[in-house]
Amino acid sequence: MDIFELFKMWVNHPKEGSGRSNLDNTDECWKKLLQDIHNWENSEDNYENEVAKYLLYTGKIRRVHIGLGEVDYNNHYVSWTSAEKLEDIYWFNSSCDHTIITAEATKDNPGISVKGFIDVVKLEINNFELNSPAIRAEQEVIFPLQEKSILSIEKIRIK
Repeated sequence: MDIFELFKMWVNHPKEGSGRSNLDNTDECWKKLLQDIHNWENSEDNYENEVAKYLLYTGKIRRVHIGLGEVDYNNHYVSWTSAEKLEDIYWFNSSCDHTIITAEATKDNPGISVKGFIDVVKLEINNFELNSPAIRAEQEVIFPLQEKSILSIEKIRIK
């Protein structure tokens, strides 16, 4: 799948219900993109090096689940946020029970930055838009939900 189509399909998924239904397929796409990014990092081509820097994300990220259910470490690539304030996530409602999962994307196990993708495309296409300002504020990072990367899980019960 073409990288533009992959990101477009990812950010425009249905927001209601149980979420994305094609994670096995998109997992393979993200793994392939990460291989490409690592190749670009090691390329002698300066442009490819720059693209890799934009796309790779390392650092703390969070994922919010509505409710207090158990976290299913299914290793699928899912949406996380690098936003400082969860209130920047357009659908987040702090007055409902929720679970905050904090993880660390590392050099050896990086995330893929949606903002980085948008920024690198804007170097060539000034008015490029992939999502709305509300969705952009999420600062989405694509990263697998895997137990080994989890730093903490906080369950917030609202009374």
